[in-house]
Amino acid sequence: MFETLIGALVVAVFCLLAWAVTATAEALLFGGLGLAALGFAYGIPTALVYHWLLHRSLSRHGRLPRRWWVSPTAHHDLVPPAERGSILLWAGIGGSGFVVVVLGIVLTSLGLWRARGL
Repeated sequence: MFETLIGALVVAVFCLLAWAVTATAEALLFGGLGLAALGFAYGIPTALVYHWLLHRSLSRHGRLPRRWWVSPTAHHDLVPPAERGSILLWAGIGGSGFVVVVLGIVLTSLGLWRARGL
């Protein structure tokens, strides 16, 4: 299942790149801004859920370090194995939101570059 998701994402990125080569500057601007907005729209809530689940799990088992939010991924080994899967799932979904935002910024930048006629 996970390998299928990776393959689908690679195909989607190549389709996005193929579209970006032929798209107009206006289409790149609107598409990039829309993609960045989509990434923020689901990335921020899923990141909040991830941090809430991590905090809940670590505090329930008495393993919550001080300033755990500075580097939350460093504390994944403190999470009990039974709870680790669901927490890492939310971390992965939130991380994919970041990737979508970055792709949107790249498309927007390309659209601005084309609009200037460079």
